[in-house]
Amino acid sequence: MHIYSITTFRAMNKQALNRRMTILAGTLLVTTLMMMTAPSVFAAPVSKDFKIETFGIDDDGNPSLTVKGTAGGTKPGPDEAGHIFAYGFVTDKGTFAVTSHPGIEDSDEVGDDSEWHAHKVTLSNDNPPCVTDLTEQGKAVLDGDTVSVDNTPATEVTSVLTADLVAEGDNVCVDKVFDSKP
Repeated sequence: MHIYSITTFRAMNKQALNRRMTILAGTLLVTTLMMMTAPSVFAAPVSKDFKIETFGIDDDGNPSLTVKGTAGGTKPGPDEAGHIFAYGFVTDKGTFAVTSHPGIEDSDEVGDDSEWHAHKVTLSNDNPPCVTDLTEQGKAVLDGDTVSVDNTPATEVTSVLTADLVAEGDNVCVDKVFDSKP
């Protein structure tokens, strides 16, 4: 009887251990899948400088948005060559962006394109979208928590976003959308 009890006890312990290992393995698998399919859930929080509060046409008739932090308070660092931070405005007259990027000179609006400046952009319908056309149109204005684009023909803003684009060779594509409305 004693040997039977020990054998039964060992079998029960082995089953319990197998269940715990199965639960642990299942938890690790689900966590890994969640991280792979939704990395933004586990990513560091986005700077308040890119968290959109409101948007529309300002009192001067320009596309504008406000952020929780400081407009333009965060720029790509020198070690982030090829990254382009942007405040984007989708309007009735096209898409305008206020951008900052080290190492890529594409604007006469500022002497150093790590300073915030404006463009009119056309994006592809690809996923992720890529820039297909870029022109110098508009003037970037950053004041406190507000970003606006002066000198555009826009009279309506339908949506806005903040994003990180990456330039690789001749391609500039959206890498990460920090925030968007609506």
